[in-house]
Amino acid sequence: MNWRRLAATGALHVLLAGALSLVFIRELGWAAHAAVSLSLLVPLLLAAFPLLRGRDSGPRARRVLPIVLGAGLLSRALLIAVPPSPEADIHRMIWEGRVPSVGGDPYRHAPDDPELAELAAALPETYDGVNYWKLPAIYPPAAQLFFRVATAVSVHPSVMKAALVLVEGFLVLALVLLLRRRGLPPGLVVLYVWNPLPLTEIAGGGHVDALGVALLGLGILAAETARPAAASCLAALSALSKIVGGVLLPFLLFPARREARRPLRVLLAALGTTALTAVPFLTPGLLDRGLVARLGEMTGSLWLFARHWRFNESGFLLFETIFGEYARPAVLAFVATLLGVLLYRRVAPALAVPLLAGAVFLLSPVAHPWYFLWTLPFMVLHPERRVLLAATLALSGTLAFAYWAPWNVPLGEPWFLPWPVRLAEFLPAGLILTGGGVLTLVRRLRTGS
Repeated sequence: MNWRRLAATGALHVLLAGALSLVFIRELGWAAHAAVSLSLLVPLLLAAFPLLRGRDSGPRARRVLPIVLGAGLLSRALLIAVPPSPEADIHRMIWEGRVPSVGGDPYRHAPDDPELAELAAALPETYDGVNYWKLPAIYPPAAQLFFRVATAVSVHPSVMKAALVLVEGFLVLALVLLLRRRGLPPGLVVLYVWNPLPLTEIAGGGHVDALGVALLGLGILAAETARPAAASCLAALSALSKIVGGVLLPFLLFPARREARRPLRVLLAALGTTALTAVPFLTPGLLDRGLVARLGEMTGSLWLFARHWRFNESGFLLFETIFGEYARPAVLAFVATLLGVLLYRRVAPALAVPLLAGAVFLLSPVAHPWYFLWTLPFMVLHPERRVLLAATLALSGTLAFAYWAPWNVPLGEPWFLPWPVRLAEFLPAGLILTGGGVLTLVRRLRTGS
């Protein structure tokens, strides 16, 4: 693609990002949200297609990356400045970041605790936006520390979103370096940078997944550059931002190359990082009921979420039909088996991570759109997996249909999705995967392989 044409495509991307910000400002509803999100895939594909075909190389390719990153930064600036997308996680994050400022503990004191009445009076808009008032914090320690730092600057949602976009920049840097290590055009990062999913969920909604995914991306980069201890520390920090970030650790303990095994060093690095991060939450005053009780406080809301929450499930419905009340353990067993297979076949972390994260997303009883952030950026590193990449891009756009719930269900009530909306969300990616599988099978039968 001519660089001037790419610049025009980037301008279209920024224009559509402006339209997305207008959807949030004017509260135009889920249909407008979905339409703009799907439209954002158009400039992304226009920019990526020449790179995927290998047409852009040589000196002119050097202009691609600055244009891609510049347009991505402008689009994020537009969304940082507007009110958060219509769900309440960012208010909970701001609230928990300020709880220690009044002597409270987010793992012990739920938002409706009388001991936090002073904070509720000081932050009425934040308090009114917090969901599940009777539940203490669900976010792990690294996320809690991040909330404290961000809210120490300001409690305005735009500051939290700006902090997350800053962190996201490290993920983009890791992706660019990983693409270069593979001999791929670094401009392929456009598949992530111009994607509607991170625009909505990080710059728009301010989800802490950005922190965990960025740390995971840096961990994969460290693993590929023979820095296992650093990779282990980053993977531990990712898990301490959101538990799924720990998916990288098994591949560090059992790497593809036997001669690279350093399990004790990797394990000690992860344990040390975990201990240091947990120290602020294990002070003598907080251990007055004992260590076991304190760990119960820190994980209680997470276990409640894992056992009872449901929203936007897809593959989980099949497991539920087969296994009934044992569907959740069956899903865990399936994911553990998939992990074992990937380890046995020595699949590289950069591919194993998105495969596992994607499987968890599709099989989970809770599949919020921002959970797919753990899959999308790492599939960008594998353009040769055309069917998987196409399905990933399709789902990253159609996940906007899941916003039917926050746009239409009152705050505090359980979210649900009508079946036509859910089909519109998952069917395109499902058809791509099915069609790709059938074509692969036919090709193998013809060649006799």
